[in-house]
Amino acid sequence: MILGILGSAAKDSVTREILLRAGERVDRANGGFELIDLAVEFPKPHALEDYDAPPPGSQTALLRARVARADGAVLATPVYHGSYSALLKNALDHLTGDALAGRPVGLIAAGGGPRGAGTACDQLRTVVRALSGWAAPTHVATTAADLTPGEPLDFLDRRLDVLVGELLSFGTSSASFPVLR
Repeated sequence: MILGILGSAAKDSVTREILLRAGERVDRANGGFELIDLAVEFPKPHALEDYDAPPPGSQTALLRARVARADGAVLATPVYHGSYSALLKNALDHLTGDALAGRPVGLIAAGGGPRGAGTACDQLRTVVRALSGWAAPTHVATTAADLTPGEPLDFLDRRLDVLVGELLSFGTSSASFPVLR
């Protein structure tokens, strides 16, 4: 199962639309997709005192458990001032250093322009590495204009196909490799 983690608080955001398009591809490939909408499920700042030993039922414990069950993840964020959202940052800060150990992670960023979105994806690559994950080589840096029918949407869909293909192929090709902790 691939876990989509949505770092946008807007109900009708481009970020949500792109992540759901990726999730449809995962489902069609029988990979299984589950969405975490951080704005709905984990809206409050995580309590720092919960980091080392989160109480059962706390936001930190629930988030960690969902991430631990996943075979991989897709992090999706809007771009704010050239970086990823505070909503996503808050969630990632409460995962342990091995939270994504040996698992693939796709990156999606939606911004006002492709350069800002690409920068946010680059920043998230560093975070994925810090969490012991493997960031898929292809990321999707997008804008609302990419949802325009015709060539922009066709190109976006091809890029999502590549991203999802990388996520799912990593999961099957790495199954025989041990995860070092």
